[in-house]
Amino acid sequence: MIRHLLLAAGCLLQTAAMAAAGADSSAHKIHLKVLYVGYDPQRPMPADVTLYSTGKGVVADVYQHRMADFKSFLEQRFDAVQVMDVHDYTTAVSQQADVTILDAGPVNIPPDFDRPTMLLHQLAPNVGMPLRLKFDWYCQCLENDALNIRTGHEIFRTPNAVHLTLETRPTPASFFNGFEGLTTPKTMPMWNVIKRSANASNYVIGMVAHGEGFNDSPDAEVISGGVCLKNAEAVALGRQANYFMWGFSASPSYMTDEAKDVFVNAVVYIKKFDHQHAQMEKVQTVTRTGIDELVYRTDKDLYNKTIISRREGNARLLKFQDSLRAEKAAGKDIGRSGEAMLHMPITNAVQSFEDYIRGFIGDELFAKYGTDTKRIHQYYHDNYEYFYPDGAYSLQLDTDAQSLGISNRKVEILEKCVTLLESSKDTALAMRVLTRYTLKNFKTAPEWRQWLTENKAHFFYTEAGGFKFMVNTLNAAPAATSSATTPETAAPNRADPVLVKAQLRDGAAGKKQVVINATILKGWHIYALVPEASPFIVTEQRLEIPKGTAFDTEWKTSAGVPFEDGMFIYEDQATFTADVDAVKLKKGKVIRCGLYYQVCDNKKCFQPQTKWVDVTVE
Repeated sequence: MIRHLLLAAGCLLQTAAMAAAGADSSAHKIHLKVLYVGYDPQRPMPADVTLYSTGKGVVADVYQHRMADFKSFLEQRFDAVQVMDVHDYTTAVSQQADVTILDAGPVNIPPDFDRPTMLLHQLAPNVGMPLRLKFDWYCQCLENDALNIRTGHEIFRTPNAVHLTLETRPTPASFFNGFEGLTTPKTMPMWNVIKRSANASNYVIGMVAHGEGFNDSPDAEVISGGVCLKNAEAVALGRQANYFMWGFSASPSYMTDEAKDVFVNAVVYIKKFDHQHAQMEKVQTVTRTGIDELVYRTDKDLYNKTIISRREGNARLLKFQDSLRAEKAAGKDIGRSGEAMLHMPITNAVQSFEDYIRGFIGDELFAKYGTDTKRIHQYYHDNYEYFYPDGAYSLQLDTDAQSLGISNRKVEILEKCVTLLESSKDTALAMRVLTRYTLKNFKTAPEWRQWLTENKAHFFYTEAGGFKFMVNTLNAAPAATSSATTPETAAPNRADPVLVKAQLRDGAAGKKQVVINATILKGWHIYALVPEASPFIVTEQRLEIPKGTAFDTEWKTSAGVPFEDGMFIYEDQATFTADVDAVKLKKGKVIRCGLYYQVCDNKKCFQPQTKWVDVTVE
């Protein structure tokens, strides 16, 4: 009898322990070896920490607790867990694990690395871009909720069966900024991933990748988007080959219970893709949807709305400057950014409609169509199937495909060109098209025919991969990425939309004046002012001068342009000037000028960066 009571008591204690540990999902550990790579709080926080927040002190606080949070959670769910500081990590350690979770950087991942890996928040582009994966840097602006969710996907079903709690909420305003907004619903079902209390101002912010072309290769899949400051196609959860992108930022204590289970499922899911390589490299950011966006933008009504928006934004800035003056008069410290705002001039000047249209379609088409948007739209409609890359960020018309009258994304165009080679007709055109839309460079018609016959059934067409027909072979190793640096250019371009220059000129009262000029590609912008909780980066000036030289820390700037939601931006040109004491500036001395900025257009953002320019005193 006593023995039965003891057994019963033991069962009750076991049941209570299971409930405390999270019931079935965590009481039965999953048989996987999981390696977590993060920041050890016993070490000093590095300057290049891959955690980002707009809240003061948030990153420092998260740094202290994040590794322990993941360690505790993973040990509840998996039977073998190792945690280590990123500075001790090499990919050799991952060879002993089933799945690696990368939560800190920088890390050096070689092109031939093929072990299952979770990339959290900023680690997705930090790892993905050097390897030319589809996890690029769209925007570090992902918030708490997922949307556009493939609810039937495996990561929501096994090993934890998760019944997603979906709540219909207003669609983010940014989703209507572009041609997709014309068909975007006003409300969308959303799934809460990060607890509501952990918002952008008191926790680290997540990352989204571009969605255009993400699904166009057999090695990649979009699983969900998320609430962010970009468009509806942005990817928050996705996979390519052996890598899983988990764009949300929360460590387990900040995740909802459902999100914890899905995270575990994602770890289990990516294990299935052990030793799988990426099928293609992402070389193209602008896909054919860029034509849709261009047609949407070349519109007189949209142009008029930008004028109204600028005037309304300037009125808000004037009001903001008045409030800053009142605070300063009352003795309050308004800080460096506040002082900069007080000195920012305001202009309602806008480019003409002619220049607006010319900036989108270029001089050649403008000479033909002018501002006749109806004819411009018809031109793009008629030739939609014949555009191909002119660099990673723009498209051009393929007159060869146009002359054949066959879409360059239909395999029939390859068939036609091989037939032309075999009949010795238009051989130069046929060879151009075949090498343009494949990765092959055969010299004879029989070689092209043999390749086409053997592989046609396994073709996939990828615009993200450069508008190419490729062969689906899951064991193909990726080519090593180039380490060549981009040469300095004389003008901004789509690969590098901001050109920074600097000069030293004579100023008043025996001083010199440092002048930093930013030339910004048409259609792009950098940020002059953003709201307090915004994840976008305000442009900052950098100046390194000879020791003992004084300079005026109150930079003077050119006028910012009102954008949206209280933001002001710099377009086309931006100038930043500061006075420097000339006494210590001897001939031959070097002044180092820099600009820290984030450049965006209406569809995408580049990673924040600092550009430096050395100026020699003459």
